Formats: sequence, structure tokens, C-alpha cells
Amino acid sequence: MSSTKMLVCALVVVCVSLRHGLAAPAPQEDGPPTPYEYKYDVEDPEKTLYFGANESGDAQGKVVGGYRVLLPDGRLMNVEYTVEGESGFVPKITFENNANPFGQGK
Repeated sequence: MSSTKMLVCALVVVCVSLRHGLAAPAPQEDGPPTPYEYKYDVEDPEKTLYFGANESGDAQGKVVGGYRVLLPDGRLMNVEYTVEGESGFVPKITFENNANPFGQGK
């Protein structure tokens, strides 16, 4: 095969590949939200680690959850939140002074 024929064949392959590679994916319909739930907790008194989170979402798209963390100054920060419709993330933040999450005497 002459180099001209090989060049033309290569050019055709590249053009066909580009044409098919640039096609946009077909749009997909979003179905209703899938209900879910998760929770985790971390407690290590030796390293003074205490934090965790939980969250659940329902089939209507409402999400309710929270997380907590023991701060270096001894306060426990709790964040409870909801997300529903167009409201976005709506948190309620509280602090517990002199928290003792490990149940040890002070």
C-alpha cells in the first residue's frame, strides 16, 4: 500500500472516531429520590477524639441529619440540619460547655 493510501485511510479513521467521540450522551430522566440512611461514631478517650454524624433522606427528597464534634476547648458542638424543597441547608448549631462525652470523672 502506498503511503498516500495509508495516510488517507488513517485520516478517515480519525475523522470517523472524532465524529462518534463528540456526540453528546442521551439525556436521562431523574427518578424520585432513593431513601437512604447512614450513621457513624468515633470515640477514642485516649486521644480525646469524639465525633460522629447521621443522616437520612426520604422518597420525597427531605433530608434530616446532624453531626457533633468535641472541640479542643472542651465544648461539644452539635449541628442538626434539614434540607427540604427549595429551602437549602438549614442548620441549628448548639454548644455544650464542659462536655464529658466519655463519661469519665473530671
